[in-house]
This record gives sequence, C-alpha cells and structure tokens, in this order.
Amino acid sequence: MLALYVHVPFCRSKCAYCDFFSLPISSQTDAYAEALIREVNFKGSSWGGKLDTFYFGGGTPSCLEPELLAAVLNGCGRFFSWDCNTEFTVEANPGTVNRRYLEYIRSLGVNRLSIGLQAAQDSHLRRLGRGHSVAEFSRALEDARSAGFINVSIDAIYGLPEQTCVDYMETLDFVVSSGAEHVSVYALQVESDTPFYELWSQGKLIVPDDDAVAEMMLKGRDFLLKQGYSQYEISNFALPGFESRHNMTYWRNQEYLGLGPSAASYIGGRRFVNIADLSAYTTTLAAGKLPLASCECLDQERSMAETVILGLRMLNEGVNRQTFKKRYGVDPLRHYQQIIDKWCNLGFLEFTPDLIRLTAKAVPVASQIQLTFLP
Repeated sequence: MLALYVHVPFCRSKCAYCDFFSLPISSQTDAYAEALIREVNFKGSSWGGKLDTFYFGGGTPSCLEPELLAAVLNGCGRFFSWDCNTEFTVEANPGTVNRRYLEYIRSLGVNRLSIGLQAAQDSHLRRLGRGHSVAEFSRALEDARSAGFINVSIDAIYGLPEQTCVDYMETLDFVVSSGAEHVSVYALQVESDTPFYELWSQGKLIVPDDDAVAEMMLKGRDFLLKQGYSQYEISNFALPGFESRHNMTYWRNQEYLGLGPSAASYIGGRRFVNIADLSAYTTTLAAGKLPLASCECLDQERSMAETVILGLRMLNEGVNRQTFKKRYGVDPLRHYQQIIDKWCNLGFLEFTPDLIRLTAKAVPVASQIQLTFLP
C-alpha cells in the first residue's frame, strides 16, 4: 500500500514567509495538468497500486478548477486505486473554496481537509500576506462541515513578527473552539529567498526572541494536551484516531511516491526529487523524460540514521526497535548505544524493550539531539 503525494504549485499570491515552490495562479494550470498526467503514466506503470494515503499539497491545491482536479484524478486512476479507507487529503486556503466546491471534491473521494489558518488575528494575517481574513476562514470551515468533512486539520504558526504569547494562545483557543480534529503548529522560520528574509536582513522585521518562542511552544503544547489532543509528533496534535497517516509514512521512513514539480519520492532505497520549475517540468515530460533534479541511493548507515531521526519526531511511537531490527538486521539501541546513553543520562531520551523516544523535556532541543545520529 503506497503513499502518493501530488504537488500543486499554484497560489493566488505568495505568502511573505513561504519558501515552497509555488507560482501565481495562471493559464499554466492546463499545461501543468497535462504534464502531471504524463508523469503518472511514467511512474504508475512501475509503482501503481492500491493507495493507503493520497495527498494533494502545494501551493494551494484548492486553486485548481474542479474539472482540472477531476482530470488529474482520472489520470491517476489508470494506475492507482483508492476507496473510502484511503486517507485522501487536499490542502485548502480560505477564500479559495465554497460549499459547492467542497461538496464536489468530497464526491471525488476526498475525505480529509487541511486548512491554512496560521493566526486568528487579521493584523497577523495581513502581515503574513495570507490573502484571507479570520471570518473567511470560519466560513470555509462551516462550508467544509456542511459538505460532509469530519476530518479537518488546521495549521497555525507561532513566533510571528509582533506576535505575543497571548496572541498565539488566542489562536489556539480559536482553533480548538472550531472543532479541529487535527492541529499542526509550526515555529516561523525566516527562510532565504522570501520577502520576510529580505526585511529581516535589513533589520525591518522583528521576530520574538528564542525565549519567547519557547514559551509559546510550551504553553501551546500544554493547552492542546489539556483539550484532549495527543502530541503524536513534535509539531502535530490530533484527537484520538485522527493522526495523519500520510505524514506518519514520512516519519516512519517508509516508501512514498511524489508527482509534480519539486515533489520528492523515496522508493527502493532511492530518493529522487523533481525539477522545481514548471516550464522545465512540462517540457521535460513532453520530451518523454522524467523531470528529475536529483537522485541519490542511500547506503544502510544513512538510511538507518534517517529512520532514527524521523522516528524520534513521533513522541508516542518513537523508534520501534523490532521493526528497525527486521529492516536493518541490528538493534538501534546497540548500534547507537553511545549516543543514546548520552541523551538518556541527560534525561532527553528514554527506551523500553520495544521503543526509543524523546522525553517531554527534549522537545525544545529535539533537532540538536536528532542530528547527533547522522553518520
């Protein structure tokens, strides 16, 4: 059973903090869909089959016209199959969907919606360049419920310019009150090649300091836990049974297939990434070639390290020792004994006969711990 990701590189406008590959929505959507179906034909013949998860990300997939989305799904249906048991997610932004649109994609089999809110204050949304208001978000969520969606994930960001801890907690309270089954919370990263980075490098963008960001993270976590959500991954919280199966595939370092410009795949021990350029993507496929930007074959040491690093992101599940041993022939506890002992002695890691995982104390410094497992 495969996890399939489709990247839709279109947005109404580019957010000031975003470094994902995306473009303004334009007439290029038809060429994109045609090229995507060509890529499906290339890869589906080798890796087609029943889908466990199907994920449309972006960009803003809800920018695609419903008929275009249906055409893409028809193309995928030649090689891939899905049913009501498949977790089928589409990312959407408020202002790009209405009840009629959501009813239509629900009829196509979409059963999970991921809506970008980011903040519950219009002033922060304007600063981020989000292009929607809090009221528009509420309307989009109401339309999603009316269309039959009972699995909705909402995104929020902390550490925003001029954001206080009170602002962030207000956002989380708004998210919980909205009835979200799943909540993703991310610390703002000021990435190069973004408007935020240009402002930050000129001293014109003031973001909260590390202590303030840590306070937001810890208070936000405690609040969501008290509301009945489980922190099943460092940045993700879910009500029981609503964990993202698609993202769990990544964190378990299992195989997945990516389609679309900039999409990544991990199949048969190889990681390959598509060209992050729509014109090059379409012309390469039209010429009968795969639009690869890079391809690497992971040796066992690298693959083991990535399995541990990703597994440690899952705060409940962690790294399953028996699964790891079946996959690689070694017990991760013994293979990484020195590193694990160091972090256990500091109270940042714990292990049982079944698993290795981070402690709650380790969450603020998780990335530093994970990097020590690299070969």
